[in-house]
Amino acid sequence: MKTLNLAVISFSSIFILFYGKFFLLPLFLALFFYIILNSVSKDLINFTKKYSLIINEVFSFFFIFLLSLIFAYFLFQLLKINIVSIIENSDQYQKNLNFFLELISNNKILETFLSENLLQEINFIGFFSNLLNLIKSFTGNFTLVLVYLIFIVIEEKFFIIKLNLVLKNENKKKLFSKINNDIYNYFRIKTFTSLLTALFTFLILFFLDNELSVTFAIFAFFLNFIPYIGSLLAVFLPSLFATIQFMEFFTPILTLILLLISQIFIGNFLETKLMGKTLNISPIALIIFLSLMGKIWGLVGMFLSVPLLVILIIILNNFKDTKKIAIFLTEKGID
Repeated sequence: MKTLNLAVISFSSIFILFYGKFFLLPLFLALFFYIILNSVSKDLINFTKKYSLIINEVFSFFFIFLLSLIFAYFLFQLLKINIVSIIENSDQYQKNLNFFLELISNNKILETFLSENLLQEINFIGFFSNLLNLIKSFTGNFTLVLVYLIFIVIEEKFFIIKLNLVLKNENKKKLFSKINNDIYNYFRIKTFTSLLTALFTFLILFFLDNELSVTFAIFAFFLNFIPYIGSLLAVFLPSLFATIQFMEFFTPILTLILLLISQIFIGNFLETKLMGKTLNISPIALIIFLSLMGKIWGLVGMFLSVPLLVILIIILNNFKDTKKIAIFLTEKGID
């Protein structure tokens, strides 16, 4: 009976996610940003307490919110300028790319892995033009995300009151509080390590004269929320572009090595030390969930898939009836 109920819930959830995309996608993005902003806001309050300063929670949140908006606008302008400059100078990059494609087409081994149509359709100008349009489209739709975010903030106080009325049992209140703290703890640390990853990526690429240092740094921040695949892309894409930009092998190899060291240090050492353990998600469960969310919600769904899976595991792990499912979704089991 439990298996049947689980199957019904799973298929119903996929159905709702797919057909409710138009309002659920911005809602989940708003929740994602809310959790991050709230986590940073709490850190600001704890930080000021050390210096005997008392900051109101509302003031702290809106201060971080306003700061984030200014920072996001600044990053968008930098990203736009960075990509536009690449498009303006793309003729030379297209020539370099065509040179490498010609080498590949003359190599029988590499040609077997790449179709002829794929080689012919690779267009440097078109790719970055589409990327710029995608970013502009996202910023245009971000207004709806902000509206959801504002209503989530307004509703938070009343939600807590209603939750206290529903969860009259103290054990249930403690359980919900634990789930809440686990989620905030994950996002607080992940946001910090993502910012650090972006900073290291920018510094490495900037000193190596990579013309997309700003773009790849911003990508590195968001890709860091996707384990395994995100880290690989954050290392591979800048190294590939360095090959096209410099037309030699020393700089791309140096880029690859330095970014790889940065990813290993932050992901395998620093993040593990801060969290107390590695991100304990089954690679198979991750790939399946990533593919599923990518099919349902596209690129944004792939970005949100890991945070959603982490939240799902945390919630399932804190209930006796669903703990076994949480263990199944992890890589090494749950202690």
